[in-house]
Amino acid sequence: MKIAPCSLALAGLMAAASAQSEIVGVDVRNNESFTSSTVNFVNNYTVLAPESRNIYGLDFDAAGNTLYGVDDATLEVLTIDPVTGISTALGPFITGPGLTGLTGLTAAADGVTWYLSDYDGVDSNLFRGDITTGVFSFVGVIAPGGIMIDIAIDANDNLYGLRLSDDTLYSLDTATGAPTAIGPIGLNANFAQGMDFDPATGELYAAIYTGTGTGKFCTLDLTTGLANQLEDTFVLNAEMEMAIRAVPDTGIGTPYCTANPNSTGVAGSISAAGSDAVIDNDLTLTAEQLPNNSFGFFIVSPLQGFAANPGGSSGNLCLAGSIGRYVGPGQIKNSGAAGAFSLMINLTAIPTPTGPVAATAGSVFNFQSWYRDSSGGVPTSNFTNGLEVTFQ
Repeated sequence: MKIAPCSLALAGLMAAASAQSEIVGVDVRNNESFTSSTVNFVNNYTVLAPESRNIYGLDFDAAGNTLYGVDDATLEVLTIDPVTGISTALGPFITGPGLTGLTGLTAAADGVTWYLSDYDGVDSNLFRGDITTGVFSFVGVIAPGGIMIDIAIDANDNLYGLRLSDDTLYSLDTATGAPTAIGPIGLNANFAQGMDFDPATGELYAAIYTGTGTGKFCTLDLTTGLANQLEDTFVLNAEMEMAIRAVPDTGIGTPYCTANPNSTGVAGSISAAGSDAVIDNDLTLTAEQLPNNSFGFFIVSPLQGFAANPGGSSGNLCLAGSIGRYVGPGQIKNSGAAGAFSLMINLTAIPTPTGPVAATAGSVFNFQSWYRDSSGGVPTSNFTNGLEVTFQ
């Protein structure tokens, strides 16, 4: 998607809560990636890494695990690490009948469907497809004789676009691409823009770039199109593309370490439920978003670490030191048709290479899951992200 910060508020939605969601994006004016949040956008703005590509379309997958983008010059699919800001080319190139200059990219809530907008020099067009393969099909014209500079879709598959020539917000028919004007945003948008829905609140945020380094971080009303200007971004001197993901409520523990996408196109994820109180001895780990019918098990260590592709794996090992494995009777699991498995953890017998140990109040353990995967039809392995749990 093409960005400059603003948010489009849903009709009837009450004022945004103080909870903030994470923003990751690319400043195409200064050629760098950045991170921020939906609250105190300017104060929380942090430059991550140089970025030489013109990335005019990016979005997190529906699960919020993997940030995808498309290089406008080559139409190559890439991912951006939300922690380091470093982009990595994946190899697929976006293909579609007549598809040319990219203007926007957005992921539908079904976890499979992606929408892409372009400008062919005359019209802006809508395409539907799969970001993991790069194959897209033409849907329809969304801005006859104009540029739909970005698109964003909400959790109910309502698609919206911002047209540059008239600074107007449109609703877009996902079946035909037919645009329906909602109303002007009240700002003079210039060049690259961007917007995305906050999955935590249902608001549509946009970074509206108004030229020569100036812009507004806003919310746009989905019934009128009008921008609710939250912050002035002139101090950033930035022309921004961005994507938003909710800060996950994992219940127990703190997620850390970025997982690589697996053969499903998304990254495996670990979470914990139950209680972090040692006296309760009631903690269940879950690994999800895995390939179907994949075998795997959980691993644990007091220390965090990072090792990319250990032993030829497709994933990242997020543990260090003495690593224990849950490979005892009944502990090796299969993800089945749901692509997930769980294990109840005995806090009095946490495995280590030299034998089990008991968790105590104040002790910290880091958990991860290893699982079978494939790459190009060749068997391999992968890992979820890591989860740090401090016991009480």
